[in-house]
Amino acid sequence: MPRVTLNKTALKQERDKIRLYEQYLPSLDLKRQQFLFELRKAGQERDATREAISRLENRGADWIALLGNEEFDPSGLVKMESLILGEQNLLGIKLPTLEDLRISTGEYSMLARPVWVDALVDALYETAELRIRLQIQEERLRRLKKALATITQRVNLFDKILIPETRENIRSIQVALGDTERSGVVRAKIAKAKHQAESF
Repeated sequence: MPRVTLNKTALKQERDKIRLYEQYLPSLDLKRQQFLFELRKAGQERDATREAISRLENRGADWIALLGNEEFDPSGLVKMESLILGEQNLLGIKLPTLEDLRISTGEYSMLARPVWVDALVDALYETAELRIRLQIQEERLRRLKKALATITQRVNLFDKILIPETRENIRSIQVALGDTERSGVVRAKIAKAKHQAESF
């Protein structure tokens, strides 16, 4: 803890600092709470996407036996053509957003392919889209967690270090100024008593 000067100027500076800290702390804490809310919301979205992927994969287990047919090649049925990411400014941090996603389905003959290929194409299309959304949601969560850790450090800095140190500095200065004032009064009384004793 840096040593403070024990005078009225230092007392005023410390009082100004604590007013500023106490004014700034609630807005920091509010921002931290907003990050917590956004983090929970992003986590729920990610969990819902994971669950949807898991359901699709469980349904996909039925396709494995059908894909074992050597006459059918599923490659090229679904492919990503374009992906455009955007950015969202949320409480001062930039989060990725999915602006546009284009997934195309490959050409295949409806008569030459098995009947279940349409359902497989739909499942592959949906899985590809969900996996891309999941990657974006994971990145959003990572950035939100990092921002939350930073803002929590700042809240703790103000709440646990700066404000208590400044209060202690104010107390020390007030004690020192009180001691100086009392010693001045005592010296004045002694001087007055001496002066009165000498005048008799």
